[in-house]
Amino acid sequence: MKLFGRKGDAPLSGAKAEKAFRAGMSFFEGEDDSGSIAAAAERFEEAAAAGHVEAQFMLGHCNYRTVMSGRSYEKAVCWYSKAAEHGHAGAQYALGQMYENGHGVPQSMAEAASMYLRAAENGHAQAQLCYAELCESGAAGGDAEFWYSKAAEQGLKAAEEALERLKSQKKPGHRG
Repeated sequence: MKLFGRKGDAPLSGAKAEKAFRAGMSFFEGEDDSGSIAAAAERFEEAAAAGHVEAQFMLGHCNYRTVMSGRSYEKAVCWYSKAAEHGHAGAQYALGQMYENGHGVPQSMAEAASMYLRAAENGHAQAQLCYAELCESGAAGGDAEFWYSKAAEQGLKAAEEALERLKSQKKPGHRG
């Protein structure tokens, strides 16, 4: 894939980057084979190189969660990191998963917790749940009950169940 489209082209402008991103989404949403995902990734890369944050996230996604040929965790980390720097909660959450599992980066629960917390603070429900789980396990220093509550407020059943379990453990006479 070329970084800016055709050889010799300058980076795309904002409107052209948005158009490339939308073209990428059209290919991506028809993801019936790795060829359409690769075509989507080409469009995303054009837009991502111009600073389109959602395209950066989607390019990370193509490299982390699809069957695209030529995908790599290292490329996913690169593009997710660019989007995360701009506050993209989905990219922050994905990086948390990558650090937690050692995909494309050295496994690090501290880095996973840091990325989950950033995403959680940006309102990402699944990141709130993951961060709460790390807090409860002792891998992160935050308040598990607080983050389970935040995730439960967004309708995550697993967070609701974890919150009930924590509350029942606090009741007098409970033996856990």
